[in-house]
Amino acid sequence: MGHRLSRIVTKTGDRGQTSLGSGVRVDKDAPAIEALGTIDELNSWIGVLITLANSPEVRETFELVQHDLFDLGAQVSVPGTPLLSSEHLLRIESAFAQMNTKLGMLKEFILPGGERSSAFAHVARTVCRRAERRLFTLCEVTSSPAEDANHDVPPHAYGLAYLNRLSDLLFVASRIENKFADRPDILWQKGKSLS
Repeated sequence: MGHRLSRIVTKTGDRGQTSLGSGVRVDKDAPAIEALGTIDELNSWIGVLITLANSPEVRETFELVQHDLFDLGAQVSVPGTPLLSSEHLLRIESAFAQMNTKLGMLKEFILPGGERSSAFAHVARTVCRRAERRLFTLCEVTSSPAEDANHDVPPHAYGLAYLNRLSDLLFVASRIENKFADRPDILWQKGKSLS
């Protein structure tokens, strides 16, 4: 692997631009950088979840997710390098199904909270939804109908689907964390603050 990260301070971004992995220079608020930054933020919150998680299943599942998110970031940073695939989707869909079978049916919306790890899973879930929106924006500004017609799978299609499934997985993980700690989910009570 060599010394890819031997220079952390480069000073090349001091004027509001940065380089993608492809070498292309872009403004730091470009759609690709917005997507990359939000994916990075998501990965950091998942790191917090892993650190606090009580359930070994949650820890193991999300350690793999962190690697997937680096793959997705590499894919955004170097367009044309599809790293996420249908196998990634199947793996997290399977993890979702496995965790969800251990939970009771919800009759009401739940509030973020309960166990600390559950609350942080909700934070990661909302950042995941933002990452999905940022990636969608990137797709909208960078793809053309002609490009899409030349691909069996449009660029970032797996990334968008992955983030969509991941937010669901984070929701289920929040409930698993409460269950593992023997804490009930906090149910939304309509109009409670006025009663």
